[in-house]
Amino acid sequence: MKNWMKGLAAGVLVLGLAACGETAEPKTDPETGKKAEIKNESKMTAQEVFKKSVEASADQKSMHAQMDIDQLLEVPSQDLKMNSKIKMDMDMIVEPLSMYQKMQMDMGEQGSMDTEMYMTEEGFFMYEPTTDQWMILPSELVGEMGGEADPTLDMEMFNDFVDDFTFEQTEDEYVLKLKASGEKFNTLLKEVAMQNLPEGLEEGTEEAEILENMEVKSLEYEIFIDKKTFQTNAFNMDIDMTMGIDEEETHIVQKMKAQLSKINEIEKIEIPQEVLDKAVDMNELMGQ
Repeated sequence: MKNWMKGLAAGVLVLGLAACGETAEPKTDPETGKKAEIKNESKMTAQEVFKKSVEASADQKSMHAQMDIDQLLEVPSQDLKMNSKIKMDMDMIVEPLSMYQKMQMDMGEQGSMDTEMYMTEEGFFMYEPTTDQWMILPSELVGEMGGEADPTLDMEMFNDFVDDFTFEQTEDEYVLKLKASGEKFNTLLKEVAMQNLPEGLEEGTEEAEILENMEVKSLEYEIFIDKKTFQTNAFNMDIDMTMGIDEEETHIVQKMKAQLSKINEIEKIEIPQEVLDKAVDMNELMGQ
C-alpha cells in the first residue's frame, strides 16, 4: 500500500503545482486564523519550487526518518476495534540499498511490540521479539521492502484536483497542502492503486479485489520543503478509508507525521557482528 500511496502523492503534486503559477501565501495558523509574519518572503512560484524540489530529491543518496503513526482499525463483522501507535526510526541509503529500522508498536489492550531490522548487501535481518531472536529473512523479500513504484502517471487523471491545492510559506519552508474527499477522489485513488499493484498480482486476485472495493472518505497531505536546500523536511498524511472482500469490510483511519533529516550524511549502514553471529534462518526459527 505504501508504494501506490507514494505514487499517488507524487502524481498529484506534479499536476497541481504545474498548474499553479502563483507565489506562496504566508502560512495560516490553524488555531488563530492569523497569517505568519515572514521576513524572508519568497516570490518563487509553485512550479519553480517543485522543479527545484525534484532536482534536489534526485541527488538524495541517504536520509534519516522519524515517523509517528496513529491508526484505528475496525472490522465490524468481527466486532474488532484496534487502536495502535507506531514510532519508527529509520536510516536509509539509496544505492546500494541499505536500511536500518527500529519500530515500537503499542496496540493498547492487544499488547506492544518492539522490533528492529537491518537490510544490506549482507542480507535481511529482523529481530523477532516473541522468541528474542534475530532471524535471517529470504533474500527475495529485500526487493519487496526496498522496491519503489514507478511514479510516472497519466497526468490527465489529476485534472479535477488542481483547485484542491494550497501553497503557503513560513520563514524557512514552503508548505504544500492537499485536502480531498468525495467520489471524484475515490475514483482516482482506485485507478492509481490498480496501476501500482505489486509485481505478480493481477486483476481478479484477492489483493486486487480489496483495492477495487476501496472507498476513501478523506485524505489530507501536507509537505514541508526547505527554502534553502529544497529538500523535503517533513510531511503529514491523514487518511480515512474502507476496504473489503467477500462482504468483509475493514475501516482504517490513519494519521502519519514524518520528520526527515541527515540527508546525504549517512555513508554506511553496518550490521552489528553480534546480529550476524546469532541470527538464524527464518524457516528454521518458525519450525521450532
